[in-house]
Amino acid sequence: MGGMQYAAFIIPILLLLVFLEYVISKRKNVDSYSLADSIVNISCGVLERLFDLFWVIMMYFIFHYLYENVSLWKIPIHPATWVIGLFIGDFLAYWHHRLSHEINFMWAAHIVHHQSEELNLTTVFRVSAFAVINRSFFWIWMPIIGFDPATTTSVIMFIGLFQFVTHTRLVGKLGWYEKFFVTPSHHRVHHARNDKYIDRNYGHVFIIWDKLFGTFVEEEEEPDYGITTGFESSNPYRAYFFYWKDLIRRARGAKTFKEKVLVFVKPPVWNPEGVEHQEPEFKVDDKGERKKYSNPIPRALTAYILSNTALLLSAFISLLLIKRTYDGEPTFMEIISNPATLPLTAVLILSIWSLGLILDLKHTAVRFELFRIAVLGLAIPFVLLQFPYFAITIPVFLTLLAGLAVWIVRLRKHFNINTNKAISVA
Repeated sequence: MGGMQYAAFIIPILLLLVFLEYVISKRKNVDSYSLADSIVNISCGVLERLFDLFWVIMMYFIFHYLYENVSLWKIPIHPATWVIGLFIGDFLAYWHHRLSHEINFMWAAHIVHHQSEELNLTTVFRVSAFAVINRSFFWIWMPIIGFDPATTTSVIMFIGLFQFVTHTRLVGKLGWYEKFFVTPSHHRVHHARNDKYIDRNYGHVFIIWDKLFGTFVEEEEEPDYGITTGFESSNPYRAYFFYWKDLIRRARGAKTFKEKVLVFVKPPVWNPEGVEHQEPEFKVDDKGERKKYSNPIPRALTAYILSNTALLLSAFISLLLIKRTYDGEPTFMEIISNPATLPLTAVLILSIWSLGLILDLKHTAVRFELFRIAVLGLAIPFVLLQFPYFAITIPVFLTLLAGLAVWIVRLRKHFNINTNKAISVA
C-alpha cells in the first residue's frame, strides 16, 4: 500500500523524535509539553489510525479501480512523475485543508487538530477519523488523473510525514527554504488563534499555494495556540464530538430546513437567526485576559498513566503488525477475521475512553478502569494464544492486570479533587 505496511515500524521512530524534542525543550526552557495534552494527542492519533487501518484497505482498492477503469490516462511510474504527483497531491491537500476551515461539517472534523494550546510533535497525531473520510474525496483525483495506487499512497504518506516536522516551536526561520516549502514558522501561524493569523498558511509541503491564493502570512511573533472558543478537556472522545454536538444543537434551533442544512455547509462563523454560538470554554485572569488551559496531573497518577499509555501503544502496534502476516495486500474481511483484530480493537477503544476519564479526574474513572482491566483479562489471552509460549505469557499478563487493578484502587482518592474540572466557562 505504498508504504503503509511499514507504519508499525515508523511509529516507534516518531515517538523517539517526540522524546528528543521533549528533552531539547526542557534544556532550552521552552514550555511546549504537558502530560495530559500529549496523551490526548497520542490517543486521538491512535483512534484515527485505528479507523484508517480499515479505511485505507478500502481506499486502496478504490484507487486501484479508478486507476484501471476511470483514469484519463496511465502516467508512467518514474521518479520525475512521482515529484509531479507530490505537487498535485499537495495542491489537493491545500484545498482540503482550506475548505476544512471554511465549511462547517469539515471544520467539525478538523477542529480536533486545533484544540491544543500547546504545539509540539505530538500535535500532528491529534487528528479526527472524520477528517480521514473527508480527505479521501480529495485524494481520489490522483488515480483519476492517472497516478497508480502505489504512487498515490506513497505521496499521501510523504505529505503526512512531512507535516510531522512542521509541528514544533524549537525551529526558527529557515532563510531561502521559507520561500518554497512549509516550515515550522509557517505552520505555527496556522495553529494560532490571534486575529491576524487565523485561517492562514494551509500548505502541507509547499508554501507556494498559500502565496498564490492569498492565504499566506509571515510569522512576526510567536502566536497563541488553540481555538478561539477554547477547549478544556483531556478526553479524546469529547475532543472528537464536542463540535458535532454543537452543530446539531444549532441545526435543531434553526427555523427552516434550508437553515438546518446551511449550519453544516456554511463557514463556522455563520449562524441561523435566533441561534447562539456555543459558550466559550476558557478561564480569564483578573485583567480579563484569557488564561492558557492547564490540566496538572497529580504526581501519584503520572506513572499509572504513562504505564497504560505504553500498553496502549503496544496493543496498537500489535494490531498494525497483523497486516504483516499476510502475503500481498490483505482484504478487509481477512483483517477482520484474524482472531487478534477484534480483541485488540476493543482494548484500544476502551483504553482511550478510560485514559480520558482518568486525565479529567472523573469520579467514574476508577470503576470504568476496573471494567477495562476485566475486559483486557478476557480479551488479550485470545490474542496471546496465537503466539509461542502462551502458557507463560498469559499468566504473566493476568498478574500484570491484577497489579493494575490494585494500583488504581489505591489511587482512588485523587478522583475526588474536582469532578467537573473538564469544563471551565469564561
